[in-house]
Amino acid sequence: MSSRRHKNQVLRKDDNTSLTRQDLQFDLLQALFTDSNEVFTDPFQIDGGSARSRVTFRNLYVNAIMNSPKASKLLKEKMADAEFATHFAMLSLLTNVGRVNTTMSFFPEMKTAIRTYHPVPALQKTNGSLQDAPRLKSILKGIVYDHDKVKVATTLNDCRRRLEEGIAPPTNIANLVFILSNESYSISKLHFSNEVDLLDLFTPMQVSSKSRARAFLWLVYNYYEAAPGSTQPESSPVGGTEGTTPNPFSDPAKPGERPPLEELTETEAALENVDPADEQEISEKLVSQRIQFLTIQSQKVDKDDESVISVDSTTKAKGKRRGGAGTGKGKTSKATAHEPIVYGDESFLDHSTPSRLPHAQYRSSPFRSSPLQAKQPRLISTSESRYSPYANARPARSHERYVSRGRPSPPRSLLEHAWHVVARSDPLADSDDEMGDEHCRVDYEQRLNIVCRLRGKEPTPEPE
Repeated sequence: MSSRRHKNQVLRKDDNTSLTRQDLQFDLLQALFTDSNEVFTDPFQIDGGSARSRVTFRNLYVNAIMNSPKASKLLKEKMADAEFATHFAMLSLLTNVGRVNTTMSFFPEMKTAIRTYHPVPALQKTNGSLQDAPRLKSILKGIVYDHDKVKVATTLNDCRRRLEEGIAPPTNIANLVFILSNESYSISKLHFSNEVDLLDLFTPMQVSSKSRARAFLWLVYNYYEAAPGSTQPESSPVGGTEGTTPNPFSDPAKPGERPPLEELTETEAALENVDPADEQEISEKLVSQRIQFLTIQSQKVDKDDESVISVDSTTKAKGKRRGGAGTGKGKTSKATAHEPIVYGDESFLDHSTPSRLPHAQYRSSPFRSSPLQAKQPRLISTSESRYSPYANARPARSHERYVSRGRPSPPRSLLEHAWHVVARSDPLADSDDEMGDEHCRVDYEQRLNIVCRLRGKEPTPEPE
């Protein structure tokens, strides 16, 4: 049997594609969750009973999920149904070993676009929701065992060390499966002679499902249980040697050894994981529900868009009525329009008011910074603008002349005028080409008055 470690083991499917029994390796899961050996120690209480009772793998895994703080109250109520609890645990185990991709979702009412929906007819014969892969993983990660409260076991060496100290189980079952998956290369080298990878047991292969299930249970028991008085060296596998309880899943001919993997022919392998007719009908029904849900959501989005457009148009209509005839507020003055103003045969462009900018650019534009911008007089020019290296600078123009709007502009402070000059002037333009407005004249007068008042006072130098 050749090594299969380089095979892609993560299950990937297109959106709205069902997961078949072949994808799930349902016969393998069925063999795991129907095994009747009550040999695993359950650290949690079951139905009000005492903890640390011996249970089957199915009850061990289901009870661990039930005791996860991440499991909702509704999920726990649903898991009172034994069939749903088993199916939910099966899908959780596939997530646990890394077989299920974390982008998968399993309920048709999913709204997010970052996951893909996949019906699982073999596991969706009840009314409970299987949720999605990230939530399943969160539930498994949330399981807390007493000995993990101080320090969580993260490696196989941690598990071995705790077993040698008489701490059994060394961690909860979900965390142990995570550890086995993370160290699958070491597991393959130590227990499977590099023939197969641990995760290969959950992928389609020409090995019987029952033998793969027994090998997995043997491996779990090896690192989950240990008999009192076990003195295994850290470098060797746990269980199956003198002084320990024999592994109940070991090879009958070789106690303590891994059970053999039974190879199948192609014909024999084709007889496993066959989808029955009723599950194909369930798959079609779930896909139809998903399409119907998406159609309803699309219609809701269209209605929301229409309502937004309706509100926007109503707002504009109200604005027009508010600025109607008689008030003068709704009329657009030609003096403020950004269109050419024609006087006789000449076309004059209004350069004092900036053209409309994109919203993000307008927010950072100097044109909106001055509160007096809308009341300033305009400069009208017939010349073309020349290049300026300053993005926010006003293009330099020659032969500009002052045009009044009929009433004087309110005065500017020195700070406001300085801001106006910085924002609207081209520093590379010649001063002879600039035609100042009344604000420039007032600014020059103020500066001249200040200079005159300071003249003759210390530390003014003596005139030459």
